[in-house]
Amino acid sequence: MKVKSIKSVVAKVMAFMCAFSMCVGGSTVDAQAADATLLNTYGSTYGRSGTCINLYQLKDSNQLNILKKHFNSITLENEMKPDALLGSSPKLISVSEAKNRGYYIPDGYRESNVPQINFGTIDEVMKICSQNGLGMRAHTLVWHSQTPSWFFRSNYAGNNGFVNQQTMDARLEMYVKTVMNHVYSNQYGGCVYAWDVANEVIHANNSGWEAVYGNNRTNASYVKKAFNYAYETLEKYKLTNSVKLFYNDFNTYQEVQKVTTLVNYINQGKKVCAGVGMQSHLGTNYPSVDTYINAMNSFLKSGFEVQVTELDITNKGDGDMANYSYDLFKKINQIKKNGGNVTGITWWGLSDQTTWINNSKPLLFSSPGQPKQAYNKVIQAYTDVIGQPGSGQTNPQPQPQPQPSDGQSDKKDNKENKDNKENKDNKDNNNGQSSSGKVNNNATANIPDGWYFIKNTLSQKYLTVKGDRAKKVTSVVIGKGSGAKGQMWYVKNKGDGYITLKSALGEFMLDVANGEDKDGANVQIYDAVGHDAQQFIVKTTKKDGVYTIGTKSSKGTKTLDVYEHKTADGTNVCQWSFYGNPNQEWIFEPAKEEATKQEQPKSGNDDSKALDVSYAVNSWGTGYTMGIKIKNTSNNTVKNWTLKVKKSDVNISNYWNMNVKTSGDYYVITPVDWNKSIGKGQSIEIGFVGNGSVGSSVTFSVE
Repeated sequence: MKVKSIKSVVAKVMAFMCAFSMCVGGSTVDAQAADATLLNTYGSTYGRSGTCINLYQLKDSNQLNILKKHFNSITLENEMKPDALLGSSPKLISVSEAKNRGYYIPDGYRESNVPQINFGTIDEVMKICSQNGLGMRAHTLVWHSQTPSWFFRSNYAGNNGFVNQQTMDARLEMYVKTVMNHVYSNQYGGCVYAWDVANEVIHANNSGWEAVYGNNRTNASYVKKAFNYAYETLEKYKLTNSVKLFYNDFNTYQEVQKVTTLVNYINQGKKVCAGVGMQSHLGTNYPSVDTYINAMNSFLKSGFEVQVTELDITNKGDGDMANYSYDLFKKINQIKKNGGNVTGITWWGLSDQTTWINNSKPLLFSSPGQPKQAYNKVIQAYTDVIGQPGSGQTNPQPQPQPQPSDGQSDKKDNKENKDNKENKDNKDNNNGQSSSGKVNNNATANIPDGWYFIKNTLSQKYLTVKGDRAKKVTSVVIGKGSGAKGQMWYVKNKGDGYITLKSALGEFMLDVANGEDKDGANVQIYDAVGHDAQQFIVKTTKKDGVYTIGTKSSKGTKTLDVYEHKTADGTNVCQWSFYGNPNQEWIFEPAKEEATKQEQPKSGNDDSKALDVSYAVNSWGTGYTMGIKIKNTSNNTVKNWTLKVKKSDVNISNYWNMNVKTSGDYYVITPVDWNKSIGKGQSIEIGFVGNGSVGSSVTFSVE
């Protein structure tokens, strides 16, 4: 650290002396390089240099000051997604009350209630951004993954059926316009310069959106409607020239044609979508720099504005990441220098300490303000192509915008894109060995009828219903052995070589989503009917007591597979072509039938008779959201409350509707002003985002 400080001082002194002596030499350039930051290089040329953040970090003055040195834009990782604003269960208010609060209620809205939307976190973030000269990308309005299921169901009740399209149109317009109206009627709302209106539509599976509108991903009507509603709001506030709307997705370098088709469909009749947000969760092994750059150029040639929105680079070490980063940014900078309409670079995290990718170091800083080799190479890539900071480089004018096509893509191109993606996915999943797509010809195993725990040999973790939830369409993942009901399966032989696997949670069976015969089809639980999607064939391997589990929906060509060979709790289980690696191998461990009758631990604590605590978890493998409901079951108003939960049970990263402090081995959760009092029979909703995985049960003590 001392050496760096001395060099910095010497460089500045040399620059000072040269300025007075009218010298133009190497020392001036060195001084400029020493002063280079992401902000005065990429922020200056691209307009926005951004990072992913949460409110907790923004309220930390040290992290905020470091952020402002390198970035002029932030994106909230989870706190602006639908589940954060709506909560895990609905708190309904009347339409008249909603109007009084400033909610937008469209003419076509025929329901008597709307769900309350929590804007507390957004308001705090906008205020901090405005007071510190930071712009904000609003992420995201429409997403299948973190939108509560009740939002799509009759009377906003999670157990009811899905509403029709007309009802959902009204709900969608209400939500989009209410959120955007709230932002731009706020005194600090001017900091929001871009919106990810829709996120990951190309990759949606089993979503409420598709349950209502159908599986039309490249011509999804609800997505076009959402963009139109958002654009109408910008027109209302006269912001169409200063605020841009984007379609955001991952693996865009694999889905160029599909993304292009969808954006052109959105823009039919009127251009409302400015372009594409390329999430850019990259790896030094894949995609190649040229593959990524080709995709970016394709979007630009289609007339789309491009923003790099969620950049991180999984790597084999600092040097590996540095080399890849230099090659990548040298070519991105060349695109920009040549007039490419790339208007922002957002890294997905302030440092490796807050990355969402477990056991990886994919960012430019090891800790806030501590640059890595890759940081220096990213700066070098800028100076090698664009020039030194302050060299007079200005943002080039975007290329002329061609008229959108009719949204119809060439069938051959679509097929080739699909085939290329599937081949790449198979290669990744098999560590470079292509899938055979053939039936496992080993002997069919005889697993006697009875209860079993089913363990994966690679991870030594068990086939688990996510969150231990007794609800159809709940995904199945791997998890540490806990003996919970969600890890117990009843084998029933059908007599033709196939078995069914019934969950101990109730009348649900292991199920291949939609009975699809394709790699990556989700494995879930669904109502126990025993059709082909719920039948499996167990085959022997070269190891005694170790088996593969083939799916009848694929005629035995595909097996139960732990996605991408991952071993972390909460990793998704899917269907994939048989190739016999350990992530496709399973052990059946007999369980006593009496165990299925055990009562699961209840959330909450008997110390409090007044308050009942329940929770719901939505996990995505490397993190999760937990929505907590606190209900007053007493005959009196509870005027204050405190929850305590062990740090060993959860790992809180950010939160809403509550305050959090730590005390020894516990998180201490207390209310905010508006939810301190809970009336008789009433309940409140709070929640948080956690890192890592969460066990099958969490115990809260109530005071």
